[in-house]
Amino acid sequence: MGCTSTAHSHRFAQSAWQLALRFGKRTTIHGLDRLLSARASKWERFVWLCTFVSAFLGAVYVCLILSARYNAAHFQTVVDSTRYPVYRIPFPVITICNRNRLNWQRLAQAKSRFMSNISDSAQLSLFEHIVGSYDDAYFGHFQSFERLRNQPTELLNYINFSQVVDFMTWRCDELLSDCQWRHYAYNCCDIFSKRRSKNGLCWAFNSLETDEGRRMQLLDPMWPWRTGSAGPMSALSVRVLIQPSKHWPGNNKKAELKGIDVMVTEPFVWHNNPFYIPSNTETTLEIEPIIYFYDNDTRGVRSDQRQCVFDDEHNSRDFKSLQGYVYMIENCLSECHQEYLVRYCNCTMDLLFPPGQYRSCRAQDLLCLAEHNDLLLYSHQPGEKDFVRNNFEGMSCKCFRNCYSLNYISDVRPAFLPPDVYANSSYVDLDVHYRFETIMVYRTSLVFGWVDLMVSFGGIAGLFLGCSLISGMELAYFLCIEVPAFGVDGLHRYWRTRQQMDTEMTTPTLNFQQNTPSRLMENYIMQLKSEQAQQEKLKQKSSFYNWQRNTFAQKNVIRK
Repeated sequence: MGCTSTAHSHRFAQSAWQLALRFGKRTTIHGLDRLLSARASKWERFVWLCTFVSAFLGAVYVCLILSARYNAAHFQTVVDSTRYPVYRIPFPVITICNRNRLNWQRLAQAKSRFMSNISDSAQLSLFEHIVGSYDDAYFGHFQSFERLRNQPTELLNYINFSQVVDFMTWRCDELLSDCQWRHYAYNCCDIFSKRRSKNGLCWAFNSLETDEGRRMQLLDPMWPWRTGSAGPMSALSVRVLIQPSKHWPGNNKKAELKGIDVMVTEPFVWHNNPFYIPSNTETTLEIEPIIYFYDNDTRGVRSDQRQCVFDDEHNSRDFKSLQGYVYMIENCLSECHQEYLVRYCNCTMDLLFPPGQYRSCRAQDLLCLAEHNDLLLYSHQPGEKDFVRNNFEGMSCKCFRNCYSLNYISDVRPAFLPPDVYANSSYVDLDVHYRFETIMVYRTSLVFGWVDLMVSFGGIAGLFLGCSLISGMELAYFLCIEVPAFGVDGLHRYWRTRQQMDTEMTTPTLNFQQNTPSRLMENYIMQLKSEQAQQEKLKQKSSFYNWQRNTFAQKNVIRK
């Protein structure tokens, strides 16, 4: 049994060596053909083995360095264009908010509309206090609701104060006049639409966030509008009416603090920090757009590694946006702020955010907003605490920039008007335009991308091993097809031999009487064959002698 197994192993090893020799004859990998040559001596094989192993280890080492360089994902930002025309991008959305949110002259109409069946003076007074608290409230500025402390606000939980504020907010013709777009006069109410923001209800130009803006896009294929010119009066100009006589009397703001908030955003952005513009000014708002974008090769890198998120990366852990909105860093921050609002007070201010999944705050929830105002006022970035001393807890929002970002660098320059110019009225003349007719475009790409990685791998394989992709396919075919087939065939033969041996061993040995005749028969056949062989030899000798005699007899006859 042991001798048979040894013989089988020897035959298997010889077959494997023959398989390796056949591969060595046809391979294009340098060194393997010398190593597996049938005529090579042992010393020659040893030298080529050391050379091949050293080259292979060198190639693996350099490939590991290249892989580490690729996985590090270093980025570089270059100027993609210095003369990109501004008409290629939409004009920004200009949102205008009166810092005094309500037209107090409609208070009586609001009472008759929302409290028509209430005659209790205490409830009517409470209604007036709650509405007045909304006059200067916006996200992070809820301290006005502190005046509702110790008030029975739960009595008015049935009233939707968002609708009350919407009814009392400034109408388009009450806030805006003298609108011009590229020197052409428009009705302000045709190009401005009321929209929500974290500053409350405002009026927006060139917006797609409202039903009116989306309807405008269906009617006008060029909406949102664009302009190809720059300089004063080249884009939007509008007069914003302050009307301090219609403000809430309980507002203690000084006259010099009255004015408007102007928000400049790109399309599909919910909110951005606005600029304060005081009243009775002639204000120029110059905008300089800049585009930053990451090319498609960076999509193979994780969003937290490249520090930005594409708007279609819905499966990314860093994707967070307002419900129904594309990814923008501003939308991500707004959603984060809304989540903190819900965490502290279990409700959201639907005047400040788009309709969503959270419950709207009722009258009795407004005091909670004032109590947590300090926590909602400040916002910190996750890695900021190691470098900045924060005296307030605030909100921590992990939001990366969008990988395609259209930023507007704005320069606000108000010039106060003399009293004899604005007289008894109070307004802001606002001129919004581009600073230049061209913009800068910056592109961010990988320093070492996957194409560079493949080229480097190919160069390393050619330098160290002298092989190519075809050589790799040959080796892969040999290792994945021929070697497994050879192994399966060897195992099949081995098990077949074992089965035959087991069959012979398990066959019962017959008694001597059964084996003796067969052995006698074999001896008889062998003896018969030997006798036949001797007879054949004798016949051959006799035929040789007869030939010899006849040959010499003929020679004698010829001589005679």
